[in-house]
Amino acid sequence: MSEPQITILGLGPGPWELLTREAYEVLAKAVERGQPIYFRTLIHPIVEPLRQAFPGLALQSFDALYDAAQDWETLYQRMAETICAAATAGGGPVLYAVPGHPLVGDTSVQLLLHLARERGLELRLVAGLSFIEPICTALGLDPLEAGLQIIDAVSLAALPGDEVAGRVVPTTPLLVPHLYNRRLASAVKLALGECYPDEWQVTLVRLSDQAQEAARLQRLALYELDRQSLVDHLTTLYVPPVEALTALRHPDTLRYITKRLRRDPDGCPWDRQQTHQTLVPFVLEETYEVVEALEENDMAKLAEELGDLLLQVYLHAEIARQEGHFALGDVFEQINAKLIRRHPHVFGDVKVSGAGQVVQNWEAIKRAERQAAGQPVHEESVLDRVPLASPALTVAQEYQRRAARVGFTYADMNGVLDKLAEELRELAQARSDEERREELGDLLFMVVRAASELNIDAEAALRQANRKFRRRFRRMEELARSEGRPLEERSREELRALWRRAKEQTDAVPDA
Repeated sequence: MSEPQITILGLGPGPWELLTREAYEVLAKAVERGQPIYFRTLIHPIVEPLRQAFPGLALQSFDALYDAAQDWETLYQRMAETICAAATAGGGPVLYAVPGHPLVGDTSVQLLLHLARERGLELRLVAGLSFIEPICTALGLDPLEAGLQIIDAVSLAALPGDEVAGRVVPTTPLLVPHLYNRRLASAVKLALGECYPDEWQVTLVRLSDQAQEAARLQRLALYELDRQSLVDHLTTLYVPPVEALTALRHPDTLRYITKRLRRDPDGCPWDRQQTHQTLVPFVLEETYEVVEALEENDMAKLAEELGDLLLQVYLHAEIARQEGHFALGDVFEQINAKLIRRHPHVFGDVKVSGAGQVVQNWEAIKRAERQAAGQPVHEESVLDRVPLASPALTVAQEYQRRAARVGFTYADMNGVLDKLAEELRELAQARSDEERREELGDLLFMVVRAASELNIDAEAALRQANRKFRRRFRRMEELARSEGRPLEERSREELRALWRRAKEQTDAVPDA
C-alpha cells in the first residue's frame, strides 16, 4: 500500500494526556523525517507539550488566516487549498493536525477530504478524542438521547440569514464549536437570532488546559454573546432547545401545531371536525388571496397568505395521516421526486437550448410517466388534465391555448371580433332562459378567445376590472357619506353623476 500524501491527525480536545498513542507516534515520525506539519491553530493546550517533546518541531499554522479573514465562506477553503498544494509540491507527505477528532465539527477537514479526492491524493485519518465528550460531560448532556446537532461556528456565520432556519433545528440542542473571536461570535449571534429569542439563555464552554480541571462554563443571554472575553479556539457554544411553540420560523412547528389542533382530547373542536371535503372552500379562498397579494405586489401580505395556504397543505396531510392514507413525508417525497425527475437538465446530464425545449421535455416526461403508470396515453385528448375546478375563464383560455397548438384558431383578430359580434346578436335574439344562458356562455367564451389573441390573461384582466370597480364604488360611498345622503336615497341619474366623480378621482391615483 502506498504512503498517504496527506495525513489528517486529531490532537484531542486539550490536555497532553488525551493525545492518543497513535497520534503521538505519527507526530514523532513526521518530526524525525522532517515532514511538513500544518496546525489548524496553535491556540491549543497541547502545543507547548509538543514543543517540549519534539524540539525540532516546525510549527506552521493558519492562525494568520483567522485573523485576516474578510469573509467566512472562503476561510476553510483556503486552508484546504494550501494543504493540497503542499502535498503536490514534491516535498513529500504532509501532516495536518487539528483539534479534537478530524471528522467531528471541522469544516476544514471536510473540504480537504473533498478536494483531495478530486485531485487523486492519498489520505490517512488519525483519530483523536473529540471535543464532544468533555463538553457533554461538563453540560451533563447525553448527545444521542438529546439528538444533538453540531454546526461549526464559521459555517454557521457564513450562512445567509434566510437559510439559517433550514439548517438549524431549534427544538433540539445545538453545539457551535470553534468560536474563536468576538467578530465570529457576533456573526453567530446574528445567525442564531433567526431561530432563537434574543434573551434565550445559552452557555459558553471552554475546555480547560488540564485534564483534572473542570471545563469553564459561562451562562448568558444570546444577545450578549459577542460581549464576552471567553471566546477562542477552545470555546464551544451550547444552545439548549426551545419549546415547539417558540420555534416560529421552523417548518416542523407547523406540523406540531396541526397535529395538536386535530388531536383528541386537547385539540380544537372545529379543527377536529374538518374533512378533506369541508376544507375545499378554504383551499380555494387561500389560493385566491395569494393571487391577490401577488397582483397587488404586497410582499408582507404575500408572506402571510402563503402561510395560510401552507396551513391547508399541512391540515390535509394530517387528516390523511389520521385516516391511514399518507403522511406529510409522502407529500414532500412526491413533489421532490417529481421536480428531480422532470428537470433532467438540472439534476441529470440532459442538455437544453432554452425554455422552449424545457417545456417540450416536460411534456414528454409526463407522457412517459403516464405510460409507465398504465394509463392509455394514445387515447388522451389535448384538452385532458385541465382541472375543471379551476375558474371557468382559466379553463376556457387553457382549452383555447391547447386547441391553437394544433391549428384550431382564427386567422387574425378580425375573425375573433366578427365571431364576438355574432355571439352578441345571438344573445339578443335568444328567447328562453335556457337559450340566453347558452348564448351568454358562448359570448364569454369568445371574450376569452379575444383575450388569448391579445396575449392577455382573461382571469387576471377580470380581477383587475373587479378591483377597479371596487375602488370606484368605495369612493362613491365615501362621497355620499360626506354629503350626508346615502346611495340608496339617490336617483339613478344622481348615482351616475356620483360615479363619474368617483371615477375621475380614483383614476387620478395609480393602482396600489
